[in-house]
Amino acid sequence: EVYHSRFTPRERTTTFRRVAEEKGKGRLLVGARSAVFLPFRNLGLIVVDEEHDPSYKQQDPAPRYQARDAAAMLGHLHGAQVLLGSATPSLEARWAVGQDRAVHVPLKERFGGTSLPTVELVDLRKAHKQRRMEGHFSRTLLEAIGETLEAGRQVILFQNRRGYAPVYQCRTCGWVPECARCDVSLTYHKYLKDLHCHYCGYRESEPRTCPRCGSEEVESKGIGTERIEEEIATHFPEVKAARMDLDTTRTRTGHERIIQAFETGDVQVLVGTQMVTKGLDFEHVGLVGILQADRMLHHPDFRALERTFQLLTQVAGRAGRREDQGRVLIQTFDPEHWVFTHVVRHDAVSMAKAELQERHNFQY
Repeated sequence: EVYHSRFTPRERTTTFRRVAEEKGKGRLLVGARSAVFLPFRNLGLIVVDEEHDPSYKQQDPAPRYQARDAAAMLGHLHGAQVLLGSATPSLEARWAVGQDRAVHVPLKERFGGTSLPTVELVDLRKAHKQRRMEGHFSRTLLEAIGETLEAGRQVILFQNRRGYAPVYQCRTCGWVPECARCDVSLTYHKYLKDLHCHYCGYRESEPRTCPRCGSEEVESKGIGTERIEEEIATHFPEVKAARMDLDTTRTRTGHERIIQAFETGDVQVLVGTQMVTKGLDFEHVGLVGILQADRMLHHPDFRALERTFQLLTQVAGRAGRREDQGRVLIQTFDPEHWVFTHVVRHDAVSMAKAELQERHNFQY
């Protein structure tokens, strides 16, 4: 049985009734976070997979809840076992283990006995100084992509920003288009030739001239998945690339179609937002490239360092999932940052210790 919010009201009601009516018969339900509200009669086990994932928390619309914690409470009410699974556990889960509220069962080896990928940092400061940049790609990353594709293996490129460019700006007076309702800057989408608000969905057409000063020097800045897809087409014209973000997976089958094309080898390069980090298991991925690791690091959120570590480790885990060892390249302006050191060493324990100490010191 499967349950999620894309179901029609009829499909939802059917599942709801089945769960409510069947007392004795054993069954398995796979659901998204809203499945914690189903009327279970005889619950024995709850598995929360990738428990660290921020998308377990629903902010909007109400009800606002953290499904991982709700699942733990649900297990408590039903007297059921609750299993939280993650390769990069949240600090809340680690803290619960320290408080004897949970038991930690470490898995020492990777599925299928494969070795972890090698992680390398690419210093963007040096690359810019030595003129070893082509667009938003360092030459190191481009060479690695070329080698991987020649060996008949696939590439995943990660950039946690959809659209073509996050900011549009006038070079003369510095004007930036903002949403009339949300007061956030609009993101440029090139294939639709318009600007979008990623909060409320407001749209306006691409400005030809600056409405404030009339200058024609209005340009896009920054880099989104659309832009990367375009740059890949320029560097590797004979290679088929696909993009996986909220814009390409809006339809019911969009997500499956992209995954299938990548699985069968029709698509050699997959460009995506954090959707590509989520538990995907592809046989032939030899290289994972992260284009701007610093954006995550400097997010104004006390969990920014923890999230950066989790995202980078999770996306790195997509590489080399069978015989050959995978390779991960992380482009950053700050390769000395201690979070990257932990990512390179695959050292989640030291990372958690340092971060928990920091949170304790600042009374989080």
